[in-house]
Amino acid sequence: MTDDRSLPLRERKKLRTRRALADAALRLFTDKGFDATTLEELVEEVEVSKSTFFRTFPTKEAVAIEAEIQLWSAYLTTLERRKLTGLVLAELRDALLETAAALEPDWDERYVATRRLILTAPALLAYVEHHRSGVKKNVIGCLADKLGLDTDDLRLHVLAELAVTAWSVSGRDWVREGGHGGRQTLNRRLKDAFEAIPASLHLATP
Repeated sequence: MTDDRSLPLRERKKLRTRRALADAALRLFTDKGFDATTLEELVEEVEVSKSTFFRTFPTKEAVAIEAEIQLWSAYLTTLERRKLTGLVLAELRDALLETAAALEPDWDERYVATRRLILTAPALLAYVEHHRSGVKKNVIGCLADKLGLDTDDLRLHVLAELAVTAWSVSGRDWVREGGHGGRQTLNRRLKDAFEAIPASLHLATP
């Protein structure tokens, strides 16, 4: 989340508050546990009011997974502005690669810490699944508009699922290894995951 000087001062302040809350939440939730840390403790840490918190994040779960939300929000923005040519699955892959490459350098560390935190709290795991469901719905809507198809077209649903699943598969070991190799390794694994999709569909017993 950059503090872009091209933005009005009010918007830059909102960004700084959002980042301060997300950083404090990740630190507190990691140290004390998600359930054991109260919202009162979080807002006190950042010295903002509860009303400011709820103007910034809808829930306690949302602030805990800010790095995850940041990724998918940027992905949807990237996909919306892309002119699709050729295979749609390749376009979804390239949009993810472009998104991951453009995230600020410290995102890696925050994302690894976030994914590890998620594994400690069932509420966070459920919230991530809920959020990703919304992402897939938005991907389907975006593709439907760009391709002139109905949102009920099952091909769009499969493609959206495949893109999110490819990210999950590629990021799993990367997170487990503490983000070793940085963004370059993550993107290589993402490419490998997408390349494995057509091969896996034709995999057959001897």
